[in-house]
Amino acid sequence: MMPIWRILIFLGSTFNLLTGQQGERAERILLNQAGYRPGDRKIAFIRTVPGDEFEVMNLATNKPILNGKVGALGINDRNTGDSMHEIDFSSLKSPGRYQLRIRETSMVSPEFVVAADVYDVATLASIESFYYQRCGTEMDNGTPWRHPPCHTADAVFFDKPSEHMDVTGGWHDAGDYGKFVATAAVSAACLLSLHELHPSKFVDGQLSIPEAGNRIPDLLDEVRWELEWLLKMQRRDGGVHHKVSTKKWTGEYLPDRDPDQRYIFGVSSAATGAFAAVMAQAARIYDHFDPPFAQRLLRSSIHAWKFLEANPSIVPSGGFRNPPGVEGGEYGDTKDEDERLWGAAELYRTTGSLEYHRYFLTRFKQLGGMTYTVSWQNVQNFAYYSYMMGPREALDNDARAFIVATLTRYADRLLGRIEENGYRHVLGAEEYYWGSNSVALGYALDLIQAFRILGSARYREGALDQLHYILGRNPFDQTFITGVGDRPVKHPYHQFSMMLRAGSPVPGLIVGGANKNGRLRGKVLSGFPGKCYEDNGKNYYVNEVAINYTAPFTYVAGFFSSLAEGKERVGSIGGR
Repeated sequence: MMPIWRILIFLGSTFNLLTGQQGERAERILLNQAGYRPGDRKIAFIRTVPGDEFEVMNLATNKPILNGKVGALGINDRNTGDSMHEIDFSSLKSPGRYQLRIRETSMVSPEFVVAADVYDVATLASIESFYYQRCGTEMDNGTPWRHPPCHTADAVFFDKPSEHMDVTGGWHDAGDYGKFVATAAVSAACLLSLHELHPSKFVDGQLSIPEAGNRIPDLLDEVRWELEWLLKMQRRDGGVHHKVSTKKWTGEYLPDRDPDQRYIFGVSSAATGAFAAVMAQAARIYDHFDPPFAQRLLRSSIHAWKFLEANPSIVPSGGFRNPPGVEGGEYGDTKDEDERLWGAAELYRTTGSLEYHRYFLTRFKQLGGMTYTVSWQNVQNFAYYSYMMGPREALDNDARAFIVATLTRYADRLLGRIEENGYRHVLGAEEYYWGSNSVALGYALDLIQAFRILGSARYREGALDQLHYILGRNPFDQTFITGVGDRPVKHPYHQFSMMLRAGSPVPGLIVGGANKNGRLRGKVLSGFPGKCYEDNGKNYYVNEVAINYTAPFTYVAGFFSSLAEGKERVGSIGGR
């Protein structure tokens, strides 16, 4: 039976397709189109002020239930050029369906709901989107988004094309069909970390996937699909191949009609370190559901660690680079110290072995603490968070104090950025580059960790502001997730959706967002970095999807969801 949330997504996608407006759209009040939880702060924005009073209409009665003054000019936002006025309707706490209006004018907001579960559909849709990224299998779960098995042939080794290996499975990385260990590990880690944070929220039968009904949470079933592929990428000596991809981009195809030969590229220590980390993390989680599988994961993690011990310098020298003549995703990394530290932290937390703790203690300061968000190329924050989630008696006092201090400075700096931004968006002007939405969501993940470790609700509020941005409170008056909201992104660069022509794209996918450096055919989208975006299915610079964009969204939305009762562990990590 199809879950109710899936029916709502399908009906919403159909409605948006039928009612989509063309050309210029009327200026509206900007807010979170998914809605608001009753107790949360509720802030909307307008850029033009046709009137100075607003009212909240109860759509069940068509009567106003709240009114107030539009805020005076707040911030002239440098990233977008917009002059922002604030509407604070936080006193609205009763569940229901509403609309904001500027009195005696035609300016309105999207219709929205106030309810405890406003983030549940987006959370589950984003998790199920990983199912639609599955490689090497038939896609058919009763929805329009289906295809026969794809990419079932063995891949050949790039440096030895006469030799081949089975590396089927896993998730397609993005809008095309490559598979990369760096993004796979970080994406799986985001989802596993969410499960570790709130295991009661994720149960069997929430998704429309083949494994539903096996008494294992569907979230873990989906992550296992990626873990099984990662296991295939490990070489006999413990090293992990960097990626599986084609040599050149030759066109756009349905997954099952992709004609290009796929190649296995060389081992990298960055990929091996990330592999060691996520396998150790997964081992302690799956031990509750499938102990033999958990032991297999842990053995593979330790085997990868032994490879790193035998190769203390980065492999290959200087870090992975695409060989001459190879185009497409490289995911090169010139430093592997952060992946090694993350691997040590996860192995210590899973095994309690002092050898991993000693490694962590001799190196945790060398990376300089927290200066940038979690990403496929920067994972030291994951190392620090994993360490702090261990029992207090297992933590070194000096290491704990260092992490608390660096996290405090880092998180406070992020809050300062949010306060200075007209949309309460965390990105600096220089951070509107490829995948900018994932950067903002990574910062939101960091702020959630700051809330959990340090205890201040200010950090939680800052994280929630980024969710508001992704879900419609942004310069484009649209959500950046397919299938969710009054105006969802409709034309992602996602070859499966584009070539299938099912009417609407696969739901639950996050697109890259504003990119000041991306100029499709030389077209400049805006003179402001925060407005360099268009919902154009050909513009992969701004509208391509990727698993490492969706995964941090799942973490953030899942944190604020009400999928199950339970309280966050606030300020108790590491013995606080």
